[in-house]
Amino acid sequence: EVIASIITEQEYNVNDNSGAYSDYYKQTVSLIEKYNSYNKKFTIRLSDDSNENALAPAYVNLDGINLAKKYNSDVINCDQSQMRKLLNIGTAKITEEEMSGVKHHLIDFLEPISEYSIRDFQDDARNLIDNLDNIPFIVGGSGLYIDAVITDYDLTNQKRDTDLEEEFKKLSNEELYDKLYNLNQEAALKTHPNNRKRVLRYLEIVLEKGELVNKPNKPYYDALVIFLNKDRETLYDNINKRCEIMFDGGWIDEVKSLKQLGYDINLIKEIGYKEISDYLDGLLSYDEMIDKIKQETRRYAKRQITWFKKNKETCWIDRRKRFKRILE
Repeated sequence: EVIASIITEQEYNVNDNSGAYSDYYKQTVSLIEKYNSYNKKFTIRLSDDSNENALAPAYVNLDGINLAKKYNSDVINCDQSQMRKLLNIGTAKITEEEMSGVKHHLIDFLEPISEYSIRDFQDDARNLIDNLDNIPFIVGGSGLYIDAVITDYDLTNQKRDTDLEEEFKKLSNEELYDKLYNLNQEAALKTHPNNRKRVLRYLEIVLEKGELVNKPNKPYYDALVIFLNKDRETLYDNINKRCEIMFDGGWIDEVKSLKQLGYDINLIKEIGYKEISDYLDGLLSYDEMIDKIKQETRRYAKRQITWFKKNKETCWIDRRKRFKRILE
């Protein structure tokens, strides 16, 4: 039986760098131990609603590192943004020092605009899981990437209407997804905005038939699913603070360097890079740039919450309400 531990980045209090174990860490360990008492082999997927852009690069994700140390585990990165070189400040990429000796895989290995499909990640992550001699934690908030690994998510290429693709080619991934969402919310919630091929496929089906019939994905691994939750007000406050910290840390200079190296910033899909480029080109004021980045990050966080809510097997760890659902 192939096993894996899957965990995403948790919120870390940007006003506290004491290094103390958080309540999230303690509750997670408790849940893992309870689950493991029934199953000698286990898989755990852990996600939270803060998303990668709500984290400050100046502070270590201590919960994830401490959990990996406790279980003598490697970490497999599942944050698609942190897979790319040179995108450091804007993605809150963990540094080698912050890794604290924990081996990390699939991080900082792609060029900023190189092609790397979800199918590529599915193959690479499963290969690591199958061959590592420990139970790895898969860290990151990219929901589709997580599901592609732990379920039988079908990534087979399907033929689609090329006229439809041509019609919508000028729409961004976000705009295309919003179009699907407005037509059929149920269909939209079955995929991720960045999976453009699948969004187009669902649009084709919905426009033709008006509805989408799709079988639920079956587990590829036996997964204990945990979601680390916080109230919306705290989440949005973290996003605002995170944005300010990134700019104080030199995010604008990072984008300047990318432009000087000849990269087309419009091809970088991560939140904030295009907005900063537009500011540098005089297309946005400083305040407009900041407001737009915060707004897009809040929208991303909201979609992330919706994505993980659709999994009814998810165990929720809430700072105020403790466990919303615990193993019975």
